[in-house]
Parts: sequence; structure tokens; C-alpha cells
Amino acid sequence: MPVFQVDSSCSLSYHEYGSGTALLLAFHGFGMKGTQFKVLEASLGKKYKIISFDLFFHGETTLQDFDVKKVRKGLQPVFFTKQIKQFLGALYPETEKVSLLSYSIGTRMALALIEQMPERIASAYLIAPDGIEPNKLLKLGGANFLVNRLFYRLVYSPKAVYFLLNLLLKLNYVDAAIYRILQAEFGTVDTRLTCYNTITYYGTLSFDRRRIANQINENNIEVHLYFGKKDKLFPSQIGERFAKLLHLPNIHLFDDGHELVNEKMNQYLTAQLQQSNDYQRSSN
Repeated sequence: MPVFQVDSSCSLSYHEYGSGTALLLAFHGFGMKGTQFKVLEASLGKKYKIISFDLFFHGETTLQDFDVKKVRKGLQPVFFTKQIKQFLGALYPETEKVSLLSYSIGTRMALALIEQMPERIASAYLIAPDGIEPNKLLKLGGANFLVNRLFYRLVYSPKAVYFLLNLLLKLNYVDAAIYRILQAEFGTVDTRLTCYNTITYYGTLSFDRRRIANQINENNIEVHLYFGKKDKLFPSQIGERFAKLLHLPNIHLFDDGHELVNEKMNQYLTAQLQQSNDYQRSSN
């Protein structure tokens, strides 16, 4: 697994999939690693070379200074975009445009790049996207001063954490699949601290959806949005509202919940890309 040393402050680890000529930068979901997108190699790998990063506090990507004060300052879109530009400049200097693939919280990374360097984005595949309209509970935990401090104390209080998880399930705020993921991620002090760090550090990645839509429209970025009809974290209505701001909306709905990066998605993307190729050939 290759690692790119950005500078003395951090390094980015990543996984490479596919043999295509176009470059696709991928950002996984919470609690996952860059390996999450291995399942989509069959559908995307012929067109793209997929560079799937481990996010901060996940996998082998490192942030040298991650004490609680540093984490609470958060990740800034300008800073993250600078890191990606350094990566591209060092390893792919002749690449003018890249495409983006993201799932859930990883979409905040993709939106940061769309906001900061839209002229270099060709297309984006945003799956169960966080960031277009932030989840209220995640936003509260990451950005509200008092709630964030309480969240930090819960890292060391497992009984309180499990009480809250069970309450969220009972109130139908999360479904059974998300509940199982959260149970695993809150299993130890270390995993709870990773959760706190992730939600807090990425909490500053907040976006004006109208500005994002304008960047997409003005730069002719082809954007595809994939939502699960049963997703309680990021419901499909988010995509429907965002689509009204786009000149060429492409919304894809699945009769599923939040967990969409799977073989079913792989088959769907295969058909989607084949249809796109057929259309381009007929147009020429």
C-alpha cells in the first residue's frame, strides 16, 4: 500500500485499483478504509485508475499532531485541497482533470475539491452523500461547543454510549444496519476516540449547497447522486432538493438503506457506464 508524504504534518495512504486511463480519486465512509471501493473495481476499473485514500483517523493515513486542540480546529477545505494538489503534482503532473468517487462522510472530501478546484473535476459519483445537507446529529456533535465537549466525555463512558445508541434505534433515527456499524465503532475507548476525532475534525467541512451547485453547473461537472430510499442518515429527499439546483441532475435511487457500496452497486455502475459508452458511440 503506497503512502504519499505531504509534508512533516501528515501522510496519505492509498489503494490503487483498475487499469483505466482516467484518474478517479475515491474517499470512503466512516469506519472504513480505502479498500471499501475494491468491490467497484469491476465496473469502474476499465475506465479509471482508482486512487482510494484512507481518510484521516482511518487506515494508514497519518496526522502527526492530533491532540484534542488540533482536532477541534478541524480540517479546512483549502488545506485539504492543497494536500490533494500536492499529491497530483508529484505523482500525476500531466493530469489536467480528475473524477471523484465518494461514500457517506467521504463526500465531504469530494465537495471540498469541487468547491476549491472545480476546473479540475471532470465528474463525480457521490454515494449516500454527506455534506450536501449535513446530518443534524453529526453536525451538532462536531460543531456545537457544549455538545462536542459532552461527546468527548462519552468516549470514556461506554454505558452512556450504548444507552444513546439504543435510544437512537428506538426513536427510529438509525436503522438496524447503521446501529450494528455504530456498535462496532463504539466498542472500545480507541474506537470511540476515533469516532470523536473523525466527526470533530471533519465538522469544519461545511458547504453552501448553492455554491457547490453553481460550481458544478459553471464547470460542466457530470455529477451522479446515489441514494437509498430507506436511508435514515441521508435520505433521498436531499438529492431531490439538490437536483433542482443542477442543470443536468442525475439521481439514482435504490430500494436499500445507507449501505450502498456493494456488488449490487457494482452491477448498476457497470450497466450505467455501458449505457454512457453506447450513447457516446452513437453520437459520434
